Amino acid sequence: MKISSNRATAKILAALAFSGSVLMASTPAPARDGPEPIFEKPAPITMTELSQQQIKGVSAIEVNDYSPCGYEGELKPSPPHADLNPKKAVIIAWENSKARFVFSHEASYCPWLELPNKVGMCNQFFEGNLGWAELMNSMGRKEKNSFVDIIQSGPDLAWVRWTYFCVNKNDDSKPALRGTEDYVAYPNGLVWRRMTYQSMLPDKVEGYAFDPIDFFAIIPPGVPWQTLIARDPEHGDYCVASVLDAYSDKQYDVYWADPGPGTHGFGCGKARRTGDAALLKQISQSKGLAMVIPFKDGYLFSIVGDAGGIPREMSEVSDNSFLDTGGYGWISWELDHWPVGWTNSQSVTRQWDSPYPYCICQLSHYITAKWLDRYKPDYTNMTRNMQHNKWCEQHVFYQVIGVGKDYESIRRLARQWLDKGEECATAQSIADLRVIDR
Repeated sequence: MKISSNRATAKILAALAFSGSVLMASTPAPARDGPEPIFEKPAPITMTELSQQQIKGVSAIEVNDYSPCGYEGELKPSPPHADLNPKKAVIIAWENSKARFVFSHEASYCPWLELPNKVGMCNQFFEGNLGWAELMNSMGRKEKNSFVDIIQSGPDLAWVRWTYFCVNKNDDSKPALRGTEDYVAYPNGLVWRRMTYQSMLPDKVEGYAFDPIDFFAIIPPGVPWQTLIARDPEHGDYCVASVLDAYSDKQYDVYWADPGPGTHGFGCGKARRTGDAALLKQISQSKGLAMVIPFKDGYLFSIVGDAGGIPREMSEVSDNSFLDTGGYGWISWELDHWPVGWTNSQSVTRQWDSPYPYCICQLSHYITAKWLDRYKPDYTNMTRNMQHNKWCEQHVFYQVIGVGKDYESIRRLARQWLDKGEECATAQSIADLRVIDR
């Protein structure tokens, strides 16, 4: 079988980079943790066959007919859609959770945690500085530039490795960076994420990144986002995201008003918040925090902190509705360039009658050398700090992803994980945790 040199080299480098890594740094690796002892890879199945399977514990399964967020339209022509089979996906499913974790080829394998109603939470990837190179374009959807491998399929744990090259939307001959991310899921419904990258342009600012987590939601086609979130009884708007301090009762909430028909563009809608930029900074620089999307069907969350490799003094959450937090001022901007890549673009406003799934972008998380506490921060100038760029490249970062029932149980879970200290750099650190979900 002929394999592209880019992909073959990447897989070898990824395997070498991971072997002997901090995944099992604190405790000896049990025999079951590692590549499965198989001689023949299982053939992909259909979504119908997946729905009929009896999942035991947790399982990672490849399917060949997945459509992002319930989209039923045709995925053609190709390009701009993903090459080979755009409906290929690797799905992590649980015996005791209705949620699933999806790596969709049409979405460049950039994974999201998906609820039964097809709404999801995505944390994105290491996007090259200045937006010069990323994955949400035609080039980034090529199998040679973004691919996944099932290392373990379950049932005690499911382990999927994602390797990607961030590339320019018009030319992928010079990738900016190579990301290697491992996702290990346990039967308790939690996912442990390990993030690191290597610059492919070590002398250029475009070859580095300091934002492994953009926190946003994906919405099924034809569904207004506000119907998925409980309406605030006093103000009549919707809490689209919250940031919780894991070690205090501090909480920052952002609300969006119903944008009304025909208002899907940049800076549209109205936003309010509980607290201010100073509160968000305090929470960002806590020992640990959780970012939450409180959907009616489940609170999707992401946990990071000191013990997960992100020093508190370098941790920054930006609210993309308010400029004084370092956000972009997007508010309820709806974008349908992703997860269905109908055009070779990284930013396309959704039209009112769009047939595609779309995304809304509530928060961003940065690993910064200096807090961005001013209006319209100069990200371009910040990328010129090569010392910080190289620091980010040389480090490994960890995160926990899941779905919960309420804020307090998520806050408690965040403390339980982060209090394990250096053990957070091992996948087993989440194995004994319990989250209260719906």
